[in-house]
Amino acid sequence: MSNYENDFITEKVAEICKSRTTEEAYRLYRQYLPFLKDYKFVFGTNEGGTPGYAVNRIFSAGAAIRSLFNTERVLVFDPKTWQDMESGKAIYSIDYSISLDTQAISHLVPYLSGKEHSSLPEDLTEVFEFLIRNDVQIDPLPYLSENYLKLGNSETADGVYRTLKAYEVLRNIDIDWFKQHGKVRSTLTDHELTMKAQQHLSTMYLECEDKPVMDGLFFRHQSMYVLLLKMAAIQLKSPRASLKNKLSVFLQFCDDEMASLFVRETILAKAYFERGQKFDFFGKIQKNKDDILVQLANMAWDLWHIRQMEEVMTFTPSKRARYLFPAFLTFDKKFIEVIDLYPMKSLAYNVVNPRPMPFYSDDLINLFSPDQNNTTLDIHHYFSEERSASRDARRHRVRAQLPEIVNRLEAELLQL
Repeated sequence: MSNYENDFITEKVAEICKSRTTEEAYRLYRQYLPFLKDYKFVFGTNEGGTPGYAVNRIFSAGAAIRSLFNTERVLVFDPKTWQDMESGKAIYSIDYSISLDTQAISHLVPYLSGKEHSSLPEDLTEVFEFLIRNDVQIDPLPYLSENYLKLGNSETADGVYRTLKAYEVLRNIDIDWFKQHGKVRSTLTDHELTMKAQQHLSTMYLECEDKPVMDGLFFRHQSMYVLLLKMAAIQLKSPRASLKNKLSVFLQFCDDEMASLFVRETILAKAYFERGQKFDFFGKIQKNKDDILVQLANMAWDLWHIRQMEEVMTFTPSKRARYLFPAFLTFDKKFIEVIDLYPMKSLAYNVVNPRPMPFYSDDLINLFSPDQNNTTLDIHHYFSEERSASRDARRHRVRAQLPEIVNRLEAELLQL
């Protein structure tokens, strides 16, 4: 496919995804369908299908399930669904999964072992009763992602093994026994649970030897880490600088050194620059803190998990399903605030070469004009053909340059 054809298709995908109404999106999709037969589209709407239990909900003490969208329903377009819709009604099967973050798993492990602790969340039993339902599918992917790179340490590996065993208990819970006695018991023997956990851990060790996969995971995490380092350096160095100046420095960094414009993370930066220490997600990021780099590295995993959900939406579901909808379960109210900061409006991807093309709930340019001082931050030039082409040409170098960028920003931050 020529560059012209690629640009044409990308332009039409964006036009559909940015539609003001679902009617407009449907009309445009029907118009451009001959060029988009390998594409799927998902829109967050107040109409359409319900993506299983991968929808937003809050438990009694603040634990929450969050999807990429802030709506209860979704509307999907693809050639088969469109054909069904034209005939009158589209019926299609879906898969969904609810991922547990590391904090959620850290609460569930002692609970599953029968240990009671005053520090456990008040709504943990409520969450647990939801997770053990037969129609709820849980996914440990975020936890696994964070721990692949830690398996070289035997103590950490033992902790991962115990967590994987608890996860197998959760997956194979004796629901009837729990309902009758209020106690956790697995349908598997302890030996069977041990074997499953050991097999899972062995698989993780094998995957750790897949250098391209591990390099990709490391690069993704480090990219989020670098963005957080830059945000923190800007805010801590000049907390009283104008929002316009702070954002200008951050966007210039993204354009020059990362060769990408990160919409989600730029919105996060804007909120941080506006609120400072009042933004709870950055509450521990302060001058003269010995663990500031550790805190930012942990926060980078949170940001990557949101991006990871976008990627999961492009995964091939089971043969019976046409779409896969992920959601996230967390007890971390600070993280929930970040997820809620900028919900997704729509997402498109090519089924042959899956790569998420997310579009968010508001246009980036609109969100930055005007700023709090009623002074327009002109970011139009970042979206010019010239700047876009420049980023495309330089992007392949970023992976090699990233370690140097990390070292420089860490040193800059620690000097503050």
